[in-house]
Amino acid sequence: MNERAADVYTFGTTPDAAHRLALLADLFEPPTRDLLARCVPPDAGRPVRHAVDLGCGPGHTTRLLHAATGADRTTGVERSADFLALARRDLADGVADGVTDGVTYVEADVTRAPLPVDPADVVHARFLLTHLAAPVEALRTWAGALADGGRLVLHEVAALDSADPVLHRYYGLVADLQRHHGQALDIGDRLAALGTAAGLTVAHSAVVAWHPDAARMAALHVINLRTWRHDPYVAGSTDPADLDALDAGLVEIARGRPCAPVEQSLGEAVLTV
Repeated sequence: MNERAADVYTFGTTPDAAHRLALLADLFEPPTRDLLARCVPPDAGRPVRHAVDLGCGPGHTTRLLHAATGADRTTGVERSADFLALARRDLADGVADGVTDGVTYVEADVTRAPLPVDPADVVHARFLLTHLAAPVEALRTWAGALADGGRLVLHEVAALDSADPVLHRYYGLVADLQRHHGQALDIGDRLAALGTAAGLTVAHSAVVAWHPDAARMAALHVINLRTWRHDPYVAGSTDPADLDALDAGLVEIARGRPCAPVEQSLGEAVLTV
């Protein structure tokens, strides 16, 4: 029987893509840290011995997870060898306020069971389900990595738009591209339903408003655009002149052009077996 094809990561694994993830990590650290503080509280009776960060990229979320949970050890799982090389380089250099002791990385596709990690008290995934065409299957795989009583903590975009025509156009194109690849930009709006479909117990589910700075978001978006504009679907369905104009408009916003705010909400969920 043929295995399902690997999911397409439309945002790329180039050095520019890694830079974008560094910007994203800085921008979204506050809501993710808050989620972890609320959903993985310190418990003297059950300390976090092992935490796992899925789709860890260059390691920003792994170090955040390690620090926020106080885990004895944390494992980042990533399929991109390029991203893992950056994560391991930063680990060796002691990057990010020295939060490196106890952190390790493994190369693996997070959709393939079983995951090559020891059982974990916390398994964390941020902005990962949105890139997967079979999210229910992924959740089952991830739940298989939990230790008894462990928690699967998810953070995803539930809604993303702006009244600014440049940002609105960008978000529409991203949604179309992900839909073409069987993915969903707004998957955070249905995390509880997905967890239930995977046979898991929903311990917590919420959608929380988040208003990121438009200029910082545009700086992320223009890097993304310069990657996914070369996707065959986009190249075959969108006028290059339109993409050039979108690029220029995003650059203007990133440089401070006044614009309507970014209206974003983030879905969060804690699932247990």
